[in-house]
Amino acid sequence: MKIKPLSLLFIVFTMSLGACNQDTNSSENTQISGATAQIKIKESWNASHEWVKQMTLSDSLIVRNKSWGIDINQIKESVEMAESQPKTGKSYSLYFDDSDLNFVDITYMANEQGKLNEIDLDIYVEENAQVSELQKSIKEYFDVKFGASKSTGKKTSWTQNKNTQVEMEDVSSSKDPGIKIILKAKS
Repeated sequence: MKIKPLSLLFIVFTMSLGACNQDTNSSENTQISGATAQIKIKESWNASHEWVKQMTLSDSLIVRNKSWGIDINQIKESVEMAESQPKTGKSYSLYFDDSDLNFVDITYMANEQGKLNEIDLDIYVEENAQVSELQKSIKEYFDVKFGASKSTGKKTSWTQNKNTQVEMEDVSSSKDPGIKIILKAKS
C-alpha cells in the first residue's frame, strides 16, 4: 500500500495535535491539583486554633507571609521587637492576649548572604493543657500544609515538603509550658 505525501502529513499532524492536547491536559491537571491543595491548606488554616492563626498570620507562603531567600533586612513586622536579638537575624514578640503569659517569640534567621533560611517560633503558654491543644491544632494544619508528619517522643517533624523542613517539640518545664517550632529552608 502506497501512502500519499499529503496523507502522511495529515497523519503526523493529527498525532502531534493529540500529543499537544495531552501536554495541555497534564498542565491543567497540575494546576487544578495545586489549586485543590491550596484550598485544603486554606480550609485547614481557617479551622485552626485562634493562636495558630495569629502566630502564622495566614496560610500563604511559609508562615507570616514570608518566603525563603528574602533579604533579612526587608523583614518588617507589625508586632514589637523582642528584648533579645540574634546575631544574624531579627526577633519579634507576639502576645496572644493581655496576660503577658501567652506569647510567641518569632525569630527570623539569615544565612551568610543575609537571606532568610530559618524561622523559629518559641511559644510560651500559661498552662500545660494549652500545650497539648496548640500542638494538636498545629499538627493538623501542618500535616495539610507540609505533608504527613512523623512523631518520636516529644518531637514531631515534617520532611516531605520540597522547600521546607519543620520540627515541633514540647519544651515544657514544670514552671514554663511551651513549644518550639523550627522551620528551615531545604538546600
